[in-house]
Amino acid sequence: MEPIDSELMNSVTAFIQPFQLERVVDALRRVPDFPGMSVTEVRGFGRHGAHPPVAGEREEVDPFKKKVRIEIFCRANELSTIVDTIRETAHTGNPGDGKILIGTLAGAVRIRTGEEGAAALLSGHSSGRHEHA
Repeated sequence: MEPIDSELMNSVTAFIQPFQLERVVDALRRVPDFPGMSVTEVRGFGRHGAHPPVAGEREEVDPFKKKVRIEIFCRANELSTIVDTIRETAHTGNPGDGKILIGTLAGAVRIRTGEEGAAALLSGHSSGRHEHA
């Protein structure tokens, strides 16, 4: 596969509090040319939950906290707006607000049409339907 479009593409993975999801989704849907997203319910813990069991701590203590994982693949010119939108709308100021991870994509291919590169990330509305990843 040779890239048709050399435009830089990025991945955004955000881990947020579940109760912030609706607010974040509403804000992202207002971003011009928003490319879409995937959401997964996950469980995990950060460095505060990574301690060895403390003497007297019950074995059944579950260090995992419920989070929501958001995955977005976007063009470079959309990246800062998307990251800022997530950061601002998911912020509560409390521990556990989450993290946003940013990466560079080597490529992308839309299965249905064969479009490659940044074109594969754009929503195709020619059929009158919204496309989903």
